[in-house]
Amino acid sequence: MVCPRFKTKDDVYCYSLAKALYYVVSPVTVGFYAPWGRRKDLLLNKIETYLCLESSEKEQDEVARTKQRIRTCTGKDLIKLIFLMIFYHPVITQKHKERENIHFIFIRFSAWEYAGSDQLWAGLVTTLCDGIENHFGLIPISVYRAVSGKTKMIDAPLKQEWVSKRFLCLPLWTVTILVILIGVGVGALFIIYGFPLGDPIGNMLAVAESVGAAVVGISAVGILREVIVTIKNIIITQKGVVQQKMNRTDMSSHLGFMSDVKHEVQIITQYLQLMEIFQRQKIKVVLEITNLDSCMPGKVVGVLNAMNILLSDPSAPFISILAVDPRIIVECVESSRLMKGMANNGYQFLNRIITLPFCIPKMDRDTKCFLMKKIIKGPGELKRETEEANITESLLEVSDEKELLRPGSAHKNDFGVQDIPLNIRCSGEPGLPNNFSADKGPKTKTLINDAFEYLFDENVKDYITDNVVHIKRIVNTLAITIRLMVREVPRTKIRPHKVTQWVLLATQWPCRLSWILQCIEDEQQKRCLDQTEATGESSIYDGTFLWDVFEKSLEELDAIKTSLTQLLELDGDPEIFHKLLYGNFTVAHANLFLPFTVNLDQSIKRQMELLRGSNNMWEAKKTHRLTMLSLLNMSVDEVCKEMSKIGFQEENLQLYRQKIRDNNLNGRALVYSDNNEIKDVLCMGLGDWALFSVYFLGVLPPPPAAPTTLPAFGKQEPQTFGIGSNENILKQSKIYLSNEDLS
Repeated sequence: MVCPRFKTKDDVYCYSLAKALYYVVSPVTVGFYAPWGRRKDLLLNKIETYLCLESSEKEQDEVARTKQRIRTCTGKDLIKLIFLMIFYHPVITQKHKERENIHFIFIRFSAWEYAGSDQLWAGLVTTLCDGIENHFGLIPISVYRAVSGKTKMIDAPLKQEWVSKRFLCLPLWTVTILVILIGVGVGALFIIYGFPLGDPIGNMLAVAESVGAAVVGISAVGILREVIVTIKNIIITQKGVVQQKMNRTDMSSHLGFMSDVKHEVQIITQYLQLMEIFQRQKIKVVLEITNLDSCMPGKVVGVLNAMNILLSDPSAPFISILAVDPRIIVECVESSRLMKGMANNGYQFLNRIITLPFCIPKMDRDTKCFLMKKIIKGPGELKRETEEANITESLLEVSDEKELLRPGSAHKNDFGVQDIPLNIRCSGEPGLPNNFSADKGPKTKTLINDAFEYLFDENVKDYITDNVVHIKRIVNTLAITIRLMVREVPRTKIRPHKVTQWVLLATQWPCRLSWILQCIEDEQQKRCLDQTEATGESSIYDGTFLWDVFEKSLEELDAIKTSLTQLLELDGDPEIFHKLLYGNFTVAHANLFLPFTVNLDQSIKRQMELLRGSNNMWEAKKTHRLTMLSLLNMSVDEVCKEMSKIGFQEENLQLYRQKIRDNNLNGRALVYSDNNEIKDVLCMGLGDWALFSVYFLGVLPPPPAAPTTLPAFGKQEPQTFGIGSNENILKQSKIYLSNEDLS
């Protein structure tokens, strides 16, 4: 195969894998490993393309070398195939073993489509049967299933590729011709002489007619049986047979069900070997298994066992490609009750099945550009919607066409669809924002195109993930966001590159961005409630960078990170987040983009709100309790000043303040220290400690120690999750970017 010109790095990897699969000895199982959304289907399509190119070139070389064409399953070749199936045994000759042209049959099995089945692995077999029948046609495989019991593969050093079946030491086709001739002769005798009796010659003719009729009758019964079986196989396909057995609950739970299904797979294997001899080429079935990591653990184990048992026949021409996220498959194997004691280590179990592991590499810049161009330019719907928007804008901006847009009027657009009267008003009329039609800035199409072009900027490529689903989300969200903004924001103030960066933030770091937005909302509510903020101070806060907001609340976020573990897993690389956010966006930008941020799940921000306790601000004040954020920012002097609000006796208050200064107990030290240690340092009595712990630490003092007894089975000791408890001590934080960020 001539090495093609590769457009992307993915092409190089797919070509290399396809080249290896062409010459690999089957059966083989390929572990096509990649996390969710990492373009597995796209790369599988590329592998199919390169395998077909290699197969086509080898086929041309084989035809030029042997001067024999490749047979098909249509027309005269179909009649010849049926004749050979009935009367001949195929022979695996040395000539056939030396053939290098391979024909690939691609069958893609989406496990998610069969997730509701009790036997998901049986769906794998039915998909295999259905794919073979669709490729070769229903008639050839139906005939073969009828005669498969009398057909065998012969592996011998012979020159001919077909050996006649024999009956009474005669070729079967010869016996068939003789039976036909006998039948014709007996029929002629009946027509000419009837059934004579009474004389020697008549008796001999009667005996001959009887023997001939018996021979023809027995042969006819055998032929009729094969015809009936063939018709039955056409009506009830191999896939239907497996489904019938699978739907029988008494059969699906029986040990014989697996044996019956395996027998069906063996029939397919033998049929493919026969087709190899007939078509003068080798045949391999590429079974692509996808979406298995979206199924339940028990069903995942069932499919893996099916691959390991049913497709492990040494003569089976199967190439199984398991396109999955290995982390999820390992967790399913280890958590499945079916594998307890057999596969406690999921990686070892997977290694026993996989013959060729292939990990999809990260997407490079060229591949990202190629994929984004394909996503942007490919769909015609996006272009059509853009044209519709431009038509509407043109109608709104041209004053001469004002009559077309008067209230209550209905007309047909350029696409032949009648528009619904929306009472659209032109510029200057009540009810329509002045910046909607009077704004003479760039058109929507120009803004969207500029945003798309910015995706290909060298400074932005590093921010884009290699997840295909995320790239599609970014492209689709950009168009929606800009269309929403042009209705409310003057076009001259819309910066496409800023919109692109904001969409990237919301798509790839939803948790951290939601936290920042919640911090901004809480701060603005606090300033509004205090009513002490002047206009100048408001503008100063609007100019605060979002990274400064994030850095200021980083300790608070880290203290509650155990409650946000699943949400933090949604975010991308923290270092790239820092690079994109630092010195780039301000609070004013956040307030501008937030109403149009449709790709950010608001439920995430709601969880942030509940965790921060912003909805309990008044309750905190009523119970004389400090919030975590307030305590974290307190110095030693501020802590001493807050001590006077609790109600200690004056002599005790001075003593406690001195203890705080001597031990440098600022707000951060109170948050990350153990409650008992703080109590010992301050030497507080029970009453004073109760007041102090409620006000500063937000928790009640720990209960008295219980007797040393084993807890009851299935019960857990109660836990407190206060600000100063051990659970909130920062150890090996995953949120910190560096030590400098906290200095």
